[in-house]
Amino acid sequence: MWKAAMSEEVGKAIQSVLERMTQAATRRPRTLPAVTPRLVAVSKTKPPEMIVEAYRHGQRNFGENYILESCPEIKWHFIGHLQKNNVNKLLGVPNLFLVETVDSAKLADRVNSSWQRVRGANTQRLKVMVQINTSAEQSECC
Repeated sequence: MWKAAMSEEVGKAIQSVLERMTQAATRRPRTLPAVTPRLVAVSKTKPPEMIVEAYRHGQRNFGENYILESCPEIKWHFIGHLQKNNVNKLLGVPNLFLVETVDSAKLADRVNSSWQRVRGANTQRLKVMVQINTSAEQSECC
């Protein structure tokens, strides 16, 4: 009984968010490019069963590092601060889709060289978001 209720609730929540995203996208000024928004589910405090339920309801992009064999098309997004000493470990994660965010040139160089070494002959490019300090605030990194 609990599982059926959880499945229905997860499905409704995902549908609700997707509908709000669609509505927001329709209000976008026509002068901006029509880029389809992507929902990334952050699942850090949720049990693996709930992640599987979200996957069963069509969610594919997740912002955590669980590895679930029952979700072969899952796309992992690394969110938060990436430390240089964890780059190789992160790049070895199966189905890594996007690194959010790289916040220094040193880290970008490390990610780039490690990606080439880890992936070898595979020419697949790693998707990366770059964090840019546009307000001249002092940075705690590096």
